[in-house]
Amino acid sequence: MAGVRALTRAEARPGGGRRTGPREEPAIRWWMRHQLWIPPVSAAVAGACLGVFLVDAPHTVVRGLSGAAWQATAGEARGMLSATLGIALTSLSIVLSLTMLVVQSAASQYSPRLLRLYLHSAGIRVVIPVFVATSVFCLVATHEFGFVSGSESLPRPALALAMLLLIACEGALVFQVLNTLQLMRVENLVRRVRHDTLGVARMLERFRSEDMEAPPPARARLAEAWPILVRSDGFIATIDARALLSVATEKRLAIHLERAIGEPVLQGEEVGWAEPEASGPSAQREAAEELILRAIRMDRWRDEDRDIALGVRQLVDVAIKALSPGINDPYTAVEAVDQLTFMLCGLSTMRLGPRVLADDAGTPRVFLRGASLGDYLTLATDQILRYGATEPAVVLRLLRMTAAVGQRATAAEDRRVARELLHSIRTVSEQTQPGTASASALREHTEALERALAGGPWPPLPAIGF
Repeated sequence: MAGVRALTRAEARPGGGRRTGPREEPAIRWWMRHQLWIPPVSAAVAGACLGVFLVDAPHTVVRGLSGAAWQATAGEARGMLSATLGIALTSLSIVLSLTMLVVQSAASQYSPRLLRLYLHSAGIRVVIPVFVATSVFCLVATHEFGFVSGSESLPRPALALAMLLLIACEGALVFQVLNTLQLMRVENLVRRVRHDTLGVARMLERFRSEDMEAPPPARARLAEAWPILVRSDGFIATIDARALLSVATEKRLAIHLERAIGEPVLQGEEVGWAEPEASGPSAQREAAEELILRAIRMDRWRDEDRDIALGVRQLVDVAIKALSPGINDPYTAVEAVDQLTFMLCGLSTMRLGPRVLADDAGTPRVFLRGASLGDYLTLATDQILRYGATEPAVVLRLLRMTAAVGQRATAAEDRRVARELLHSIRTVSEQTQPGTASASALREHTEALERALAGGPWPPLPAIGF
């Protein structure tokens, strides 16, 4: 293919040879995690089946559970099941009321984008299904006991299970209350965002096991290339690079995507192009384009499962919301910047930036756009500096974050971005706080950080930072 440099297999991948990396397309576990209706519906089905089975259980089951099953008539069993249902519904109302209040408070005080932490928490995936299973079981069992004849007192396995489910409901209530109280602490929220984002980054780094170690430089688009147009509005949620590589190898293409994960695109918008090695019929091009678009999954909103920038954005939102006049909580902004520092320093050890995948012969086939460490650092500092330039503690943390990332960055471009941002933060701070004691302290600390970037010792935190 014209303009594409062929590489040896050893140059294409470290160690040479084709490696089998982890799957990049969303797996069943991912799908089940994002379909919030699956756990409660599964619990409802299980509760209904148990309710039918244990009311009129086979004689061998009744004999085996006679030591654990409660002795009661059919009428008494219905009364106990009704009481259990009432307790379960009351407990569920407490759980939902408390959760809604905390969610509303977190959305207004911190950021609406933190609501996804509650949606994927144990309260949604475990606690509510426990209550649903108990409620459906009690309803179905009560209905089934209406068809049981006789007034004699017999072992009722359904009552024993109802009591166990009631205990599980009360335990779920206590767990949800404690878990919700923990999520009310902003320290736990921002730490959770950082932990989840670094987990996503580590997963994406595993996907890079087949990437080229030294990607070729970017080149101009060739005349024979044809555009890749998306067919719906939305956000790019995932890009299956291995599927694109298979298509490119089979169809003898070079695929360039100019849109990264998390970017919004419009229907009919060009997200990249494909360059064929030789001209072919239009049907072959349409088939290749269909396979390429199938590897680009769109969603209605951004999803943190593949989007590192969304995790950075969440912490930035917490910081600027805390700096707003309505909240006026600078220390929450400081804690968000601290977690951004931990996150970016963790990212500094990982492979970031554009991706290039080559086929078995070492020919580059797939070119993907990706944010670098410097891009994430710019995203983390820009808005916080704009809204917190007059708060010395926030500026101090931004200075230390920028210097820490610059000290750990391995790419020369990332180190250059860090030095420029350090100078920019210092300039903005001096312009907004001229002649003050805090401005003088920040200037001295910036000079100490610059010496640290040049190989000097890391300066301690000044008094205004505590």
